[in-house]
Amino acid sequence: MISVYIPTPFRRMVANREYVEVEGANVGEVLDAVEAKYPGFGDLVYDRERHVPTHINIYLNNQEIHDLDGIATVVADGDQVAVIPALAGGSGA
Repeated sequence: MISVYIPTPFRRMVANREYVEVEGANVGEVLDAVEAKYPGFGDLVYDRERHVPTHINIYLNNQEIHDLDGIATVVADGDQVAVIPALAGGSGA
């Protein structure tokens, strides 16, 4: 099983869970498994072309997947995937 950390703004899509346990061979399959369990989740992590947009960061065991093989990054039982939306804000002052 892969543990997927769900950030606070996305928890409404997963019955307010902080972590979701799913199976998959790579990060893409893991995200698809979360979507299968909680329809609508994929709309938060993919754009219309099914790419992860730049404002969504996905980590495998604390390493950003863009530094690895993207959503094709292989996962193993016990790994943790974290979905983190980029934060914007601050004043220009």
